[in-house]
Amino acid sequence: MVVVAKSRRRPWKGSLIFSGVVLLATVSVMVFVPNERLVLEIGALLAGLAVGTLFLRFGLPRRWMGSVVLILFVVVWFALGTAGYAWFGGFIAGTFMGVAWGRAVKNRTVKPAAPWTVDEQGFDTLAEARRAAGEALHALDGKKQGRLFVEHGAARFEVTGGVGLGLVCHRSADTADEGSWAVTVRPGQVSDESVEIQMGKVEGLMPLRLVHDPAPVEAALADFFESPRSSSYGPEWMTGPEAEATRLTAY
Repeated sequence: MVVVAKSRRRPWKGSLIFSGVVLLATVSVMVFVPNERLVLEIGALLAGLAVGTLFLRFGLPRRWMGSVVLILFVVVWFALGTAGYAWFGGFIAGTFMGVAWGRAVKNRTVKPAAPWTVDEQGFDTLAEARRAAGEALHALDGKKQGRLFVEHGAARFEVTGGVGLGLVCHRSADTADEGSWAVTVRPGQVSDESVEIQMGKVEGLMPLRLVHDPAPVEAALADFFESPRSSSYGPEWMTGPEAEATRLTAY
């Protein structure tokens, strides 16, 4: 499904105006400068306009084709002799018309954001997001799969580390508020001992009381899906500077 954007900004208008100015200038030369090759000039103008528009609107399947188009543009320009200006003006006007066309289409077609996001992938339903997050959580290995995040609006849930290696879990009801971050704390753990938690190339020395097995993290994730915007996290969550400082995903 697509929606029509309500923004009044029209980023394609500038390109369309410039295209019109170039086209008008080229036509003016054809009208006010007598030339016996008028038919050839009109044909060159229309051909350049079509080629330039299609080239910039739809692009080319291979990068090297751009060089081919540029060479052909120059060859045709010189081959037409005195009528080459019509090809040149038409092509330049067409390129800006193609840009305007592409921007207009992009401005009109906007996909609505999915209500749930799991690791950059959008999901329309809670069940789909919950299933994807569960699978991603159990796939964490601290290396290639070293982090998981779930988003719902401004709310966010993050897990770093690996299953069997230790997991650190954070959540926020409003990511725009840095003071809203909370981290899960292991109940009854008062030791100052620290362990290394790895997330890909990033390593962090974490207090042992913040490192968990999968079970409590699964419970925290389930609670997030039930009430993502809740700021009452419960006694197992700790807020404050340490919660923000221990987010490996922030680095």
